[in-house]
Amino acid sequence: MASAPIERPGPGRIPAGRFQSIYASGRKAIGRRLILFYGEPEAPLAVAVIASRKVGNAVRRNRAKRLLREAFRTHLGRLRPCGAYILIARAGIEGTKSPEIAGELEKLLTRLDLVSESMSRDDDAR
Repeated sequence: MASAPIERPGPGRIPAGRFQSIYASGRKAIGRRLILFYGEPEAPLAVAVIASRKVGNAVRRNRAKRLLREAFRTHLGRLRPCGAYILIARAGIEGTKSPEIAGELEKLLTRLDLVSESMSRDDDAR
């Protein structure tokens, strides 16, 4: 039997080896429902979304990751176009609606000074 080739992370994904360096040297903001890590500001844009078993069973973890991905996607146009972002779902995320997650993510991004203020509210008003 031939073994399957080892797949490398695609563009925009963070390889497993970079996680520890981002955790150690990156910046962190903690919210009620999620934790945001930002590191390697000179690297191309990359995103990782994590939900541990503390969040719940597989269905709840996948829903939490979908919510975080969608919240990040909606803020993508206002973010710095480089760096590595790690979004970690916390146990309190279950039962939370998408607008609440997006609002909390925006607060964390603003706290780390990662959102461009000139674009943040001008585009929403239109």
